[in-house]
Amino acid sequence: MKQTLPFLLSLTIALPAIGQNDVDKGARDASSAAMQTGVPADTIPDGWTRSGIININMTQVNLTNWAAGGFSSVSGIAMFNGAANWKKGRKAWDNSLVLAFGGQHVHNGTAPQKTDDRIELNSKYGYELKKNLYLAGVFQFRTQFTEGFNADGLRISNFMAPAYALLGVGLDYRPNDNFTVFFSPATARMVIVNDKKLFEGLGPDDRVYGVQNGNTSELEMGGYLRLQYKRELAKNITFLTRGDLFSNYLRNPQNIDVTWETLWTFKVNEWFAATLNTLLIYDHDTQLPKVDDAGIPYTGPATQFKQTLGIGLSFKL
Repeated sequence: MKQTLPFLLSLTIALPAIGQNDVDKGARDASSAAMQTGVPADTIPDGWTRSGIININMTQVNLTNWAAGGFSSVSGIAMFNGAANWKKGRKAWDNSLVLAFGGQHVHNGTAPQKTDDRIELNSKYGYELKKNLYLAGVFQFRTQFTEGFNADGLRISNFMAPAYALLGVGLDYRPNDNFTVFFSPATARMVIVNDKKLFEGLGPDDRVYGVQNGNTSELEMGGYLRLQYKRELAKNITFLTRGDLFSNYLRNPQNIDVTWETLWTFKVNEWFAATLNTLLIYDHDTQLPKVDDAGIPYTGPATQFKQTLGIGLSFKL
């Protein structure tokens, strides 16, 4: 965590200088629509632009009398990235939706396991105060499709458990088509844990994802910073990075929640593509299994990291 925050702050300072060479005011809406997808946006009448892409990656292994050992398996991940943006005069409205689900089944008697599960909706409406600077409102909603289990088979998450709904008003700095920084000093975030089973065996003061036992939600008020940068490195290679920082003023404001994502897209042709995605999360309210120096297990906050490399079908919408 101590290494993550300095990196994100340095990224915030460095990227505007990198992106300043890419200014193209007239293409702002089209580039913003393609931000999440890595594909060109199609123009819709009345100032709308849209883009969307579906990736499907599958892996299958079948072993019969295999002397080296191992198990047959099948796995797959499906992901949708879409955007619909509107711009007219000094007004701009950006919307994006990310859906992902993946799993694997190893034929060794174990149950199928989830490898990816994500629902994320982002919406930002802004009014240009002066060149490159907008007064904007942001809404974000995040949750997952289905339940998740730990290594012991215990359910530790579910649909709407947790879920995060964020609403904030602040300033959005957009110096060019590739870079944007939004800051809100007053942001409301609702954390929802709508699954009583996750609280079983806990004391009245214990929390799950920040929600106290006996409740189903927790209202947080704090500061929110979001930055995003995208660049086309070559004809068929795009890079996207996005970082979110949130500090809860009401409880432990020094514990900053961090979400940092990168996405590399390598287009082979119209139908095939390779993607490399990383996701780093630090949330002080998320308790994870750990082991101390004496080898004694306990739970506590920790940096989460996920990396996904996929090669498969890619459909542009």
